[in-house]
Amino acid sequence: MHPLKKENPEARRSREGRGALMMLVLLVVALLAAAGFKALSLLPGDWTEGSREAPVRPEPVAPAPTPAPEVAAPGPDLVSEPEAVDERPYDLNDQAIAALEEGRFDQAIEWLEEAAAARPDVPTFGANLGEAYLRRARAAEGGADTAIDDFESALDWIDDPERRAQVETLLERSRRVRDEERDFVVEPTLHFTFRYDGSREGLSAGVDRLKVLLEETYQEFGERFGRRPVEAGEGRIEVILYDAAGFDKVTGLGDWAGGVFDGRIRVPVEDLRTELRFARVKSVLRHETAHAFTHSIGGAKVPAWLNEGVAQWLEEPARRASDVGVARARLATVALFPLERLNGNLVGWEDRAEVARAYDQALAFVDHLVVQYGPDLVFSMIGACREGGVEGAAAHFKGRTLVDLEAVLGDLADSLPR
Repeated sequence: MHPLKKENPEARRSREGRGALMMLVLLVVALLAAAGFKALSLLPGDWTEGSREAPVRPEPVAPAPTPAPEVAAPGPDLVSEPEAVDERPYDLNDQAIAALEEGRFDQAIEWLEEAAAARPDVPTFGANLGEAYLRRARAAEGGADTAIDDFESALDWIDDPERRAQVETLLERSRRVRDEERDFVVEPTLHFTFRYDGSREGLSAGVDRLKVLLEETYQEFGERFGRRPVEAGEGRIEVILYDAAGFDKVTGLGDWAGGVFDGRIRVPVEDLRTELRFARVKSVLRHETAHAFTHSIGGAKVPAWLNEGVAQWLEEPARRASDVGVARARLATVALFPLERLNGNLVGWEDRAEVARAYDQALAFVDHLVVQYGPDLVFSMIGACREGGVEGAAAHFKGRTLVDLEAVLGDLADSLPR
């Protein structure tokens, strides 16, 4: 057990002195707190009851306005947000292009007019609208007056000088057609529409015979080509009969052309009352009707050698062998044209001798293809032209035979009489 120790008096006094000093320190702290110093967590008046005062509430001060954010001026390091682009005019343009390729001219023009009105600053829309008017004018389903209106509208949108010159030429031709055919009678059949001068003596009786002939031809060609244009939704094939002067005025081809197909069959006729004259017109009309079928199936991209060759081959089955024989005999003394030379339209050729030679070669070559590979392949090449043009026809033939057309042309040359 630990012994009890008594406290040393001196130590006690010292301890009591320290206690008094502590009380003095506490008093000073309290006085300082009363004076407002907040070194402690005590509020004024907590120490004495009589010294409390009502708290002083500060006047409210409106907060300082938040300064507007600084906006830097546009500079190289800052890129403005792009404005939203209205895609509809561009979509309409794309849809119109597809409609034009399908021959839906009215719909294409409607869409392109809307696109051009919405975005006049996009020249492509206006240029396409001009092209749409031009194509509808060339189709001219509403006749010469409609074509004239559309050619004039096309000129409002076409800026290219060369293209404008072409349209102006076509416009002038349409005006000549309108003037020449102003008083023509119009007589439809099931698949054709005939236009001619009803005042010409002897023409009406002959036209009745031509109607029967062409309706029979239509059925024959429908089987051969595997397509009937009218039943496929196209309009009737127009046949327009002129005198020689009128034909030259409208076509500018002179007296060397027996007829022309430019979307319509146009034929010069002087006298249908004689059997000999009728036979000539019959041959020409079958030839031009073949062009109408070819255009319906292959469009404007069928090479001339195939287009003209098929038309001649179908002219008159009874004399086909003799016609081919004459063509081969004439080709025996000359060099054949390369096929690429015969891809375009022969109407633009100026040398009469070369034109005759080109027609002979087209007939002889198509007949050679028919003999060697069959008529079905030859006629199926026409359909391949709608999408692929000249190259489409060649590719279609090679895909079926594994032979190049140029090689077949060489075979034709070797087979000619020498």
